Order: sequence, then structure tokens, then C-alpha cells
Amino acid sequence: MRILIVEDEWLIAEDHAAMIRAAGHLVVGPAASVKAAIDYMEGEELDAALLDVQLSGEVSYGLADTLREKVIPFAFVTGYSPSEMPARFAGVQVLQKPVVPAVLIAAIMTLFDQQSAGKQEAG
Repeated sequence: MRILIVEDEWLIAEDHAAMIRAAGHLVVGPAASVKAAIDYMEGEELDAALLDVQLSGEVSYGLADTLREKVIPFAFVTGYSPSEMPARFAGVQVLQKPVVPAVLIAAIMTLFDQQSAGKQEAG
């Protein structure tokens, strides 16, 4: 799977990237801003994305909406609790920072299942 990491804290982004690579997946990014994430989305084929909510003063909710429109599954990786997320993202995975490898990889497998289901529905 090609997984976009959207995270503005470099050490956290690199930690998540290392976990993803160790599980045998390809990392796209990391993107530290919404604009950088959109640039990656336009230039790369993505299977899934992991989004921080707060990105240097901007929020990633609009980016999440765009991913949803493109049928690219995503999860939030944030310090926010699921109850703080907008209602339109009910059902989206919310991983609490700091995230441990087993939790991150389990979330990626769920995204993989969603991505496979999306391709079947589109095809």
C-alpha cells in the first residue's frame, strides 16, 4: 500500500513512516501542510492516508473531505479524542498520539480493507 502521511511534527512523521515501512508498505510524504498533502495527492497514486488534525495552524478536515471524495480511506492520528471530531467523520478511525506500532499497523490493515472494498464498489 502507498500511504500518505500528513503530519507537521517531523519526529512524529518519521516515527510513523518507520512503522509503515517496517510493515512493508510505501510511504508518500510526509506532508507538513494541507497544500503539500494536496500536491502529493495530485502527483502520486495513494491507497490510504494518515492525517494529523492540527497542521501548523490549519486543520486537515477539508483534506479529509477531499480524500473521501476521491474514495481514498484515511484515519486521523491526533491528540484529539474521537468525541472532539466533527460529526461528518463519525466512523473514521481516530488514533491517539502517541501511537504504538501495533495500533498503527492494525489501523492500516483496516484502511486496506476499506480501500479494497472501495475498488470493488467502483469497479
